[in-house]
Amino acid sequence: MELLFGVSNFGKIEHAEITLSDFTLFVGDNNSGKTFVMQLLYGVLKELRNAKPVLKGIEEHGEKELTYGVEWLKNVETQMNDYLSKNKKKIIRGIFHKDIAIEQLYFHMVNMDEIYVCEVNECEYDEFSGDEEGVVKKVQGMDADIYIADVNVKSREKKSSILFGYRPDRESLKQILAGQMWKMILLLGNTENVVGRQKEDTLFLPASRTGLQLLSKYFFAERDRKAVYEIDNFDFDFGDEDGEDIKDVTDNELGLTMPIYDFLQFLLRYNRRAGLVQRNKNLLRFIERHLIDGQVKHVGDEIYYHPDGMPEEKEDIPVYLASSLVNEITPIIKALSGGKNYRYIFYDEVETCLHPLKQGEMARLIVRLVNSGRRMVVSTHSDTMAGKLNNLLLLSFSEDSEEERKEKLKKLGLSKEDLLSDAKVHVYQFVNRPDGSSYVEELKFQTMPYVGYDFKLFMRSLDELYHETDIILK
Repeated sequence: MELLFGVSNFGKIEHAEITLSDFTLFVGDNNSGKTFVMQLLYGVLKELRNAKPVLKGIEEHGEKELTYGVEWLKNVETQMNDYLSKNKKKIIRGIFHKDIAIEQLYFHMVNMDEIYVCEVNECEYDEFSGDEEGVVKKVQGMDADIYIADVNVKSREKKSSILFGYRPDRESLKQILAGQMWKMILLLGNTENVVGRQKEDTLFLPASRTGLQLLSKYFFAERDRKAVYEIDNFDFDFGDEDGEDIKDVTDNELGLTMPIYDFLQFLLRYNRRAGLVQRNKNLLRFIERHLIDGQVKHVGDEIYYHPDGMPEEKEDIPVYLASSLVNEITPIIKALSGGKNYRYIFYDEVETCLHPLKQGEMARLIVRLVNSGRRMVVSTHSDTMAGKLNNLLLLSFSEDSEEERKEKLKKLGLSKEDLLSDAKVHVYQFVNRPDGSSYVEELKFQTMPYVGYDFKLFMRSLDELYHETDIILK
């Protein structure tokens, strides 16, 4: 299943329908609305994640089985669209901290062919007291195994298990599981194994990540200083004579959108987690060997860079003195090694600060991130990045024999890990109009002739460059 989000007359965007899947790519002009739409999608996903669970349409099969099928999915879609329609202005204000015109905001579930089946069983497990005696007590709980089945196929696949530390009543159970099913659909990821743990598994990496990273500590120190000052000098004026509330002191005085603020929070709360480093060791090794040519080290709150070839006994380089490339890549290293295993990553202007050859390596990393099970929403206005991604997709979707593919990979210095494995891809081109508005069109993967995605905007730029050179050399 895929999720399609639509907007009309949103800021400068006349109309856009974006399908979020395994890999979604935005290309286009500067100031065409790519970042604008990306931040909107991030914020809407976050808003809907906390929406009230839908109970209508849940099928009960005895005491042990609950089915969240097509009827339930349709009810979810209807209720969530009602919510978006009624609250779109509030949602926009929450994301951008500004009133921005928007006519429509909606979403659809594409291909409602999945059924979510929950098998519930009572269980008993041991709970340790944690003191020196290690007292164990028996806890009456419940577990729910979640399966996903295709409506056209009888077989089903176990997706996850949820363990309850208590035994909820029937209605509470239906509501909790409905919420978990909705998060599975919305974020296209696994549910939590223990109910009650809330983990934010969506990350937004903004285009300005290098500067934000270098100044993040100052930002939060300044924010705290201002908050203390406001409290110390607050005169307890609760409004004017007309009952108008005074302006909240936290009302976006720092001039940041919600996704940018969340990114700063991500930097502030980073804490290296050995288990996650081990799980993502291949991705981290690829970054070290192919992108930054060295290692990023965290010592307390400080970050250092150790280039390849530099003797171990030599002092590491503080990251603020390292190259812009190292600073640019550090946030994705943190995402793969910190306290949370981010499964949904929005990566704006992915080519920033990268030499064309390094852009090729970044394209390989994006594919590997998708293959690791992460959902990627990526933007670029680099013809090099778009071309490299297109080449990797051409190889991935080709009908070459195994031997032919191996030979091509060898000649190109690539490996099978650089090919998308069973992933759905959607590519969108953002185009500026003369009147200042922009429109969004989905590009189709062309197989006849076999050229992949035709990035006309980039081709026009290359044609103009060739024409200019031709005139100069004549």
